[in-house]
Amino acid sequence: MVITRKAEYAIVALVAMARQYGDEYVSSRQLAAQAGVPANLIAQIVAELKRAGWVDAQRGPNGGIRLAHDPRQITLRHVIELIDGPLGLTRCLAGKGSCEGGDSCQLRGIWVEAQSKMLEVLESVSIDDLARAKLPS
Repeated sequence: MVITRKAEYAIVALVAMARQYGDEYVSSRQLAAQAGVPANLIAQIVAELKRAGWVDAQRGPNGGIRLAHDPRQITLRHVIELIDGPLGLTRCLAGKGSCEGGDSCQLRGIWVEAQSKMLEVLESVSIDDLARAKLPS
């Protein structure tokens, strides 16, 4: 499992918007510059964030993009799964029929525990935490 660059860019774009939560709209060009995201990817990312209801986009001279959802309620897991799909540490945790060993596999319990801890960490950090640099120790 590798978190894609696109998911990382979505996170940093959301963090940039969270720092201005409640403020005016910013242009996609401004957001790209603030977040350090390539301008050609910002439109794709914003489209996905908008479908999730996290971002509001408005056209026109006073338009732009802004966060439309409380950043305290958007976790890293939410963003990664929105962009990359469900997180799975191994194929055997992906679903029925994806593991030949099934429940008799000696490694399955380890993978389940490792994935559980990984998801716990990703669920414990919100976009607001990152915007305010409140990270778990």
